[in-house]
Amino acid sequence: MVQKEAYFVTAKGDIQPLPTDDHIHYFEIQATYDEKMQLEHLFHEMHANSKQEGLDIFSPKRHFEESNAEYHRGKDSKLVYEVFRYLYLLGTEKTKRDIEEMNVLPELYEQSHDTIEKVK
Repeated sequence: MVQKEAYFVTAKGDIQPLPTDDHIHYFEIQATYDEKMQLEHLFHEMHANSKQEGLDIFSPKRHFEESNAEYHRGKDSKLVYEVFRYLYLLGTEKTKRDIEEMNVLPELYEQSHDTIEKVK
């Protein structure tokens, strides 16, 4: 059986073996190495999409084209939904309660799927 380790995840996507700052909210998860890598990959995709959105500002053709903005918003929503879904699946009971109290999963699911369908 593959052993799961405890990790603490920040909103910026840092995944640490121990919480290092009492002023930061962490989502505690129990994950295998592969699950941790999958979560890191999702955060990497989010950062890459945000970076591409920033680059689009310098391209007048892309910046003023609403379909590009719709696409990036939809992709952002989908990635955020996937991150929270994964955090929930791997999360401790406290993490699951925190995410349930935030009530983000149903709203993110609707946003991500509605926007993605509009762009297709």
